[in-house]
Parts: sequence; structure tokens; C-alpha cells
Amino acid sequence: MSIKVTEVGKLFNYGTGFDLSGNSALDLKFTSPSGIVSTISNPRVTAPATPATDPILGTLPANTYMQFTTLSTDFTETGTWTVCGTYTDATPKVFYGDDTTFTVGAAC
Repeated sequence: MSIKVTEVGKLFNYGTGFDLSGNSALDLKFTSPSGIVSTISNPRVTAPATPATDPILGTLPANTYMQFTTLSTDFTETGTWTVCGTYTDATPKVFYGDDTTFTVGAAC
């Protein structure tokens, strides 16, 4: 996944390897290179019921990844970002994903 600062319309995928289809809430918590924490939640974050192919993550089976489309305000700093996903369902179960890092590049 190659994301540039302030890009609009880029798909961001976070793989979980867990069936997310029973979710009542999905959250992605981001930490910017300067330490600012922000959260993007559903309805923006979804668990698509179709498989996807991600250039970094490879093939993602249906319902096992979180996805959202970027807005210009999502990634406003270049550098290494950290993301962690949270799954909640009605039982209630709350599961936390692993932290992972990705790079946001400079716009041209």
C-alpha cells in the first residue's frame, strides 16, 4: 500500500485473519510519526464480504480485513505510522489486533 500525504480515494487495508462478519463496531487507531493518535471507525471502516488483493498484504479472504477509503485529512504527516485494529461484536467480544507500521510518503 503506497499512501501519500493528503491523498483522497486510496483504499487502506488492515488484515486480521479473523472473521469480522459479526461485528458491531470496527475501529482503526492510528499514531502519526509525531505521536498524534486518531481513530477511524465504522461506518467508514468496513469488513468487506469479498476477497481483496493488496500489493503488500497479498490476498485477503472475505470478512478478514478492515478497509476504508482515505480522506485528505487522514494522513497529514510523512513518515512511519502505526495502526491497530479493534473488533467488537454484540456478545460482547472485543478483540485487539496487532500493531503494524506503514509509511506515508510526500506528495509530489
